[in-house]
Amino acid sequence: YEICNEPNGDNVTWKDIKAYADFIIPAIRAIDPDSVIIVGTGTWSQDVLAAAAAPLNFTNVLYALHFYSGPSHVELRRNADLALSRNLPLFVSEWGLTDYTGNGELYLDEAQRWVDWMNKHKISWAGWSFSNADEASAALKPMVKMDGPWRDSDLTPSGKWIRSRIHAD
Repeated sequence: YEICNEPNGDNVTWKDIKAYADFIIPAIRAIDPDSVIIVGTGTWSQDVLAAAAAPLNFTNVLYALHFYSGPSHVELRRNADLALSRNLPLFVSEWGLTDYTGNGELYLDEAQRWVDWMNKHKISWAGWSFSNADEASAALKPMVKMDGPWRDSDLTPSGKWIRSRIHAD
C-alpha cells in the first residue's frame, strides 16, 4: 500500500502527513496486518529528513523518496543519507532519467549515480514511467500495446536503460 502519492502543497507538513498515516494505517492493519505500507513525505516525497525526525510508530512501514535525474540532486542524496543514518527505511517508489517534467534529455550520468547509491544502500526502486506516453521518460514507444509481450525494439532509450539496470542486478 502507498497511502498517499506525493503529499504536497503550500500548507502540507510532515505533521499533517503523519496524522493521516496514524489514522489510515490501523484501518489497513485491521484487514491486512503484515503488509508493507509506503508513506510519502512532503515536497513530492523528498522531505525524508522530516520523517526521520519524527517517524511513525508502526512496523513494516517504508518512506517514499522520489527524484528525477536532471539536474543533479546532491543535496537530496545527502538528506536521504542522513535519513538512512537515522534508520529511516526508504523505498524509491518513483524516479526517472529526465527532469521532473518527464521530457527533455536523459541525464544518464546522474541516473547512474542514483542507481549506484540505491544499490549501495540496498534500496528497492520503481522507475517512472512504465507507459507508452509520448515523453522521454516513458519506457515504451508510443503506440506500443501495453499488454505485451515487448521486444527490445518496443523500448525507448529510457526503457532500454532502465531494463539494463534491472538485468544488471
